[in-house]
Amino acid sequence: IRSIEKVMLGPERKSHVLSKKERLVTAYHEVGHALVASVLPYADPVQKISIISRGRAAGYTLKLPDQDRKMQTKKEFLDDIAMTLGGYVTEEMIFGDLTTGPSNDLQVVANLARDMVTKYGMSALGPIALEGTGGRMIGGGVSEDRGYSQQVAKQIDDVVAAIVEQGKNKAREILTAHKPALERISKKLFEVETLEREEYEQLLKAEGVEIKDAYKEEIENEAKVGDPSKALEGDSV
Repeated sequence: IRSIEKVMLGPERKSHVLSKKERLVTAYHEVGHALVASVLPYADPVQKISIISRGRAAGYTLKLPDQDRKMQTKKEFLDDIAMTLGGYVTEEMIFGDLTTGPSNDLQVVANLARDMVTKYGMSALGPIALEGTGGRMIGGGVSEDRGYSQQVAKQIDDVVAAIVEQGKNKAREILTAHKPALERISKKLFEVETLEREEYEQLLKAEGVEIKDAYKEEIENEAKVGDPSKALEGDSV
């Protein structure tokens, strides 16, 4: 885990000391990410939460799948968007204000949602690849040759905004339902600075929060049924 942290997030920045208020906001922010991830079935398991600065991050929530996957599904994208907005929603809910902390989260969410619409056909616009084909230099800048009209561009923007709003609402619903757990785990993280997966999951269970993992359930069901391909026999497409 430590080597993965260093590669993904950079080295610890022990000289980057946050104020008490910033540490508290960061603790809530990161637990907001983690809690949403743990409740949503298609989000990767939380391996570690920390408010020790690494790279440019004041804190971080490390999520890694328990098994290698070569493809990503629409359900995974949607859960990932909600999880990524968990910190933003938490700051809004708990402090009634927002910091610059979620700025990278918002960029990630915007890119994920736009890729769903323009690259993967995972939206109401249907199975159409609308990704830009490149650009040309104009006065030192780049003008993208999108290959579609302003009307279609507005449709894309509207659908992307709807996906992001859906993710925000999902995160808010989860965090509101589990607010006592959010409060207690955030205060614990503030005290200890780092929570490893085992301790974090014990805290969730103590608060009555059920950890959902669709892939773990699928593996368990396959073990009970036997050959999963047999379950498809006789199905119509």
